[in-house]
Amino acid sequence: MVVTLFWPGGEVHVIDAANGRIVFSENVATGTHPLGRAWIDSDLNETVASPGADIVTGFGRNTFTATCTNRNYGPFDPARASFTLTVRDVGGRPYSESVTLDRAGTKTLSVSFVAEEAGEGAFRISATSIR
Repeated sequence: MVVTLFWPGGEVHVIDAANGRIVFSENVATGTHPLGRAWIDSDLNETVASPGADIVTGFGRNTFTATCTNRNYGPFDPARASFTLTVRDVGGRPYSESVTLDRAGTKTLSVSFVAEEAGEGAFRISATSIR
């Protein structure tokens, strides 16, 4: 889903988001799970959130990550990038981390929690380009 919004102050926001699911199951090892990546490219006016495959993991402490990149071109490029990773457990409780990158760079978002019950959770990776 890509949405472009225009504000009276001249800011243009290009937003993209990707969703996936996480299955919490018995007899499966816990660990660190990369969920996907997101990036903005101000030259192409492109914002992309790309999920990885759905995840099956066990009970206990799990860590979920997403790699985010601002492909800002030079010190005079006004584009800022804002990224959010939200993971929901079986009960629907959200765990999230966000970052705003004002310059070119990459950041890995990381969310950890202890899964205590079987069932299906979800994740969402979102990217916003702010000019």
